[in-house]
Amino acid sequence: MSMNDVFFRSIWIVAIILILLFIYLIYIGISVFFMRVFSKKIETTRQVISVVVYQKYESLDFTAESLIKLGYSNAKLEAFAKADEYKEYKSILAKEFDESYKHSEEAYGIIKSVCLNLKISDNLSEIKSSLQLIDALNSKYFESVQLYNTYVIGYNYWRNLFFTKWIKILFKKEEIETIK
Repeated sequence: MSMNDVFFRSIWIVAIILILLFIYLIYIGISVFFMRVFSKKIETTRQVISVVVYQKYESLDFTAESLIKLGYSNAKLEAFAKADEYKEYKSILAKEFDESYKHSEEAYGIIKSVCLNLKISDNLSEIKSSLQLIDALNSKYFESVQLYNTYVIGYNYWRNLFFTKWIKILFKKEEIETIK
């Protein structure tokens, strides 16, 4: 082999290595880009769920106070109406959604049990519309949780790509858990 052949072979090897490195860097860039996109969607959806939970508590509180004004009261209903824990909006973390939802469903169960004893002669239009709103908010909650979980799956997919996982671990891009 002549000196020229060795030189051209070396150039080809370096060119192939540089092309592979360039492709790998693009692969990393695409992975990070999609992680960022899904991360933003996760945060937006988390905020939507937080607002829906607050709106549900607001509707439950309104309904509880309306029932108390009509004279349909019990100790649990009064305790819920007096509780200040959910009177003001506060952003909820994703890991707190399940607990907040269960607590709101307990209150909703109390309200439904009181509503079973309502008289037909009472003005029930506000209470009926409030209960329908709560049901709609429950549906919105479940839709938003499904959307959130879809985005989490997408984020975790791009985070766990085989050839780039080490970079995400290095930059502390933790895996996100879905909402149960």
